[in-house]
Amino acid sequence: PYTWTINDFEKPAISDLVVYELHIRDFLTKRNYQTLLDTLPYLQRLGINAIEFMPLGEFEGNESWGYNPSFHGALDKYYGTKNALKELIDTCHARGIAVILDMVLNHAFGQSPMVRMYFEGDGPALSSPWLNPIAKHDFNVGYDYNHESQATKKYTKDILRYWVEEYKFDGYRMDLSKGFTQNNTLGNTAAWGAYDASRVAIWKDYADYLWSIDDDAYLILEHFADNTEERELANYGMMFWGNINHDYRNLAKGSGTSNISWGIYTTRGWDDPNLLSYMESHDEERMMYTTLKEGNTSESPEYNVRDFNTALFRSELAAALFFPIPGPKMIWQFGEIGYDYSIDFNGRVGNKPVRWDYYDEGPRRRLYQVYSALINLRRDHPEVFRTTDFTASVSGIVKIIRLRHPDMNVISLGNIAVTSRDAVPGFENTGWWYEYFSGDSLNVTDLSASIALEPGEYRLYTDVRLATPDIIAGVNEVPGPLGWTELYPNPAAAGTQIAVLFELGTAAEVTARITDLNGRLNSVEQFGQLPAGRRGQTLRMPSTPGIYLVELEAGGERTVNRVVVQ
Repeated sequence: PYTWTINDFEKPAISDLVVYELHIRDFLTKRNYQTLLDTLPYLQRLGINAIEFMPLGEFEGNESWGYNPSFHGALDKYYGTKNALKELIDTCHARGIAVILDMVLNHAFGQSPMVRMYFEGDGPALSSPWLNPIAKHDFNVGYDYNHESQATKKYTKDILRYWVEEYKFDGYRMDLSKGFTQNNTLGNTAAWGAYDASRVAIWKDYADYLWSIDDDAYLILEHFADNTEERELANYGMMFWGNINHDYRNLAKGSGTSNISWGIYTTRGWDDPNLLSYMESHDEERMMYTTLKEGNTSESPEYNVRDFNTALFRSELAAALFFPIPGPKMIWQFGEIGYDYSIDFNGRVGNKPVRWDYYDEGPRRRLYQVYSALINLRRDHPEVFRTTDFTASVSGIVKIIRLRHPDMNVISLGNIAVTSRDAVPGFENTGWWYEYFSGDSLNVTDLSASIALEPGEYRLYTDVRLATPDIIAGVNEVPGPLGWTELYPNPAAAGTQIAVLFELGTAAEVTARITDLNGRLNSVEQFGQLPAGRRGQTLRMPSTPGIYLVELEAGGERTVNRVVVQ
């Protein structure tokens, strides 16, 4: 038996949730719970407070996304043992991270004994106490459960109880929850999404049972039904997946205006912030992929969204217009470092490259730092980001989110166009406002005054001075001639040469200077005129051990990196 160390975990409030959805197979090269346990510091630094696992129950075949279940109450052996999973969940709880399980109870596949015991011809028999002989909706896969059957209700409740009690999961994301109905809509997808009183009753019954076991367990539905139905269930206490992928991808690409308002619970008329909105999920195309492939351009001035650095900067813009919106949020794995493989790479559900090396690239690590700064801003000021007194003008080219709270007012705004725009932030009060990422202060004297935003530029203002987050290179600036810089190896041996890796947005004269911590110049190296792109040069280290600063200058811009000489 596993001996639990955390028995009184307090779940984050729904309004504070920042969920990290992951698929162990495509997140870790070793694909096991122990490796994920070792990776928790990376997620904790990011600031997330919940992990949502794609299905872990026994599925058909050797590897899968997991949405083809055969034994709902059995842990699949692919990722490790029961106690390894329990240790992982225990450690997550010790770090303040909730753990959510993606559960698939719309259907079962052919190895399930429920399918096999009552099978006739090519499907379940009419006498099956659990399964419909013919599915009731067009999106069904496998064999469709009858959730009006008392046998299915008993089975479903047993499963909901088991994973919470046995593994201490903090709740569920329920796959294909709209399928929990006996209303036959085959051939009519619109009718399937319409308000369904019987489906509402089924879900209220399941929710009441789950909450009788764990009164604050999360119940998240992948529903995508009529808003009247979702609103009723959301007001009952359930959460819903909020898919805003299409509009955030358009935002990042600079195409059209994009309208992200459906990711805001008040837009839907809900009483509580039970909309778990996301820019990406396991089921959606990757934002960075479409930005690089389909991004817009401008010739005057020259601005190309498909440029690598610019595309990453556009991901920062999207994040700045996502995390400040009140309500729970979800990130798909590696979105925080600009994962740029299509969902269809190697087939939709096929293995995807595991790219932890992305974090070692300066521009991608900067995106991680921007995500982290925004998430931790929410964490450090929960009451502000729980406020119900907020507005969001997010259907146009310039998008503005305004939060009002006695502790602090917040305005986040961004220009999604590929040309410059003037924006009226709509400051709540005159006086000093502070830009969060740069630390710049602005004395507001005219509440109707406008500010100029360059293409893709974003800003986040507060009327309380906050500590400026530690973000590398060019904070809140459109990428210019000089992007990121990396030194390798670091530490370096005295008198040896190291590699200086950097990115040039345009051709430029490049100069490197080495100084000590007192500002005394050690050496200067002229690299000459270099073309745009990723470049590498060598630089000889001082002969005396110590800590030195390597300053790289190009096109009037500079970066500074520390190097330890041993």
